[in-house]
Amino acid sequence: MRFKLTLIVEKNPFGNHLPINYQYELSSFVYAAINRSNTVYSTWLHQNGFAVDNKYFRLFAFSNLLIPKYSISADRLIIESPTVDWEIAFLPEQSTEEFIKGIFSEQVFTIGDKQSKVQFRVSGIELMPEPIFRESDVFRTLSPVCITRRLSDEKKVFYESPDTRYASEALLMNLKNKYAAFYGHEFTGDDTFELTLLTTPQSKLINIKTDTPQQTKVRAYSFKFKLKADPKLLHVMYHCGLGEKNAMGFGCVKY
Repeated sequence: MRFKLTLIVEKNPFGNHLPINYQYELSSFVYAAINRSNTVYSTWLHQNGFAVDNKYFRLFAFSNLLIPKYSISADRLIIESPTVDWEIAFLPEQSTEEFIKGIFSEQVFTIGDKQSKVQFRVSGIELMPEPIFRESDVFRTLSPVCITRRLSDEKKVFYESPDTRYASEALLMNLKNKYAAFYGHEFTGDDTFELTLLTTPQSKLINIKTDTPQQTKVRAYSFKFKLKADPKLLHVMYHCGLGEKNAMGFGCVKY
C-alpha cells in the first residue's frame, strides 16, 4: 500500500529552513510514530524485519518531501510553500489502510538539526490507487537510489552508479531477496532485468546521523529510467524501494 500525506508547514515554532540532508530524521519519525501506535510491530520492525539468508529487510520506502516551491541557500532548504506532500509505501500485510492512518493521522513532528528545523502537521492521508504492473514501464526516483559494493580485499564501501552492469545485477538480486523475505520462498519468475537510464544520474552525498559520533555519508543517485522486469518484482520495488537503505529514505520510485 502507498499513501500520500499532506503536511502543513508550521513556521511559528522554528521557521521554514531545513538542512538539505533530512532523510534520516524522516525515518526516525516513521519509527517513532509506529512505536506510539503499536509497540509490538515497532519492536519487530527494528529487531527483525523480514529475513532471508541472515539478511534483514524493513519493507517500506518513502519519498523526499515533495515541495511545490522552495529555494536553497548553502546547505539549507528553504520551504516557501504552505504545504508539502510526502509519499510512503509499505509492502507488509500488517500495514492496512486503517493501521497507517492510525499511525500518522494528525501527527505533529519536527525534523532538522542544531542549526535549523521545521515543524509539520499531518493534515491529510490519501490511499493511492494500486498501479497495474506491466513487464516494462518508465519510473522516476522520489528519493535517491543507493547501491553499495564491497571488494573482498577492502573494508571500504563503494557507492555504485546505476549505469554499470554491477548495479543492474545488484538491484535485481536485492529485489529477489526482498521478494523471498516477504513471501517466504525464493523468486522463481522471469529473471529479465533491463534497466535503461533516461536521464543522467544525479549524484548526492547524504549525511546520516548528523552531529553524532555515528555520522556517516551515503552516496546515492536520482534519475528517470525504464525497467523491463517481472511484474512481481516491479510490485516489490514500488512498495518497498529500489536498491538499499530504503527504510532510511532511499530508493522510493514512482511511475
